Amino acid sequence: MRTAIISDVHGNYPALASVIEDAGANSVDNFIFLGDYIFDMPFSNEVARLLMNLDNAHIVKGNKEGYLRNLAKDNQDNWTLNQFGGLYQTFRELPHEIYDFLDNLAEECYIPVKPGVSVYAAHFPINVKILSPKFFLLRSSYFHEKMLEEPFTHEQYLTEFSDLINCDELRPQIEQINADIILFGHNHLQSYGYCGDKLIINPGSCGLPLDFNPAAAYTILEITDNGFTVTEKRVAYDIETAINQAKKTAVYEKSKIWSEIVFLTLRTGRDYTRVFFDIAKKIAVSKDEPEANFSNSTVEEAYEIFIKERETPNYKIKNKISEDRVN
Repeated sequence: MRTAIISDVHGNYPALASVIEDAGANSVDNFIFLGDYIFDMPFSNEVARLLMNLDNAHIVKGNKEGYLRNLAKDNQDNWTLNQFGGLYQTFRELPHEIYDFLDNLAEECYIPVKPGVSVYAAHFPINVKILSPKFFLLRSSYFHEKMLEEPFTHEQYLTEFSDLINCDELRPQIEQINADIILFGHNHLQSYGYCGDKLIINPGSCGLPLDFNPAAAYTILEITDNGFTVTEKRVAYDIETAINQAKKTAVYEKSKIWSEIVFLTLRTGRDYTRVFFDIAKKIAVSKDEPEANFSNSTVEEAYEIFIKERETPNYKIKNKISEDRVN
């Protein structure tokens, strides 16, 4: 049996459609989806409808879907922050049947794939508060920083990932999950490894990869009588066409700065959203503003600085070195 594991679409319907097509060409029997289907790119309704009409699919909720209930209770008269303009507009555009579908998804599920073999699927089941500093290996922002400082290969990262899931802090959490295969997403970093005899898989991000490879990520798991085979897949799609389509939407009009940062991330596979947030936080602190819900002026100032910093010679050199090492 061959299963396509997909996570973190983030409203990027063109990427998801390409992955579904590739999975079909690879003769998958079923699908497991690990959450975060909406927001960021403006095609959340198209993504949700595809999921709703897909046969042989297990679908769990991500933290993005978890926003919906709070948004439904919120007073829309207060929706004035450009930082969340795309999120607000996406929510406004969700039909009732799509809202209900996404809101009613389970946060986790156990899947009996064959006699004697079970799969556990959740968006991010790890309690990060108790982890050692090695937890930084699971953060896309830390991945970004380390790649610019001293670029490393995917194979090197898989070795680090294997060490992490076997560390003293994380291994007990994994052992408590009563399944042979554990699936999670959330950090947009494709990886897999074994913790004892348990197979751990993160398929990366279909819609917004953050591992310096902009191709849409997913993973095929094949289960046979002889064991498990993991095949990490990357699917190229027309990113520029997707961006051009996005620029014609109301979501883009309501969140141009955030959308442009998302577009840059799509083109490069790098966590520029975190880079931007770090700049905005510093500005907010200097103005005695909240460090999370930025004023519109803070967002605009941060974007100006963000663009200027990317044009500095030192930053360009770092990016070129990391590109050469990855390619």
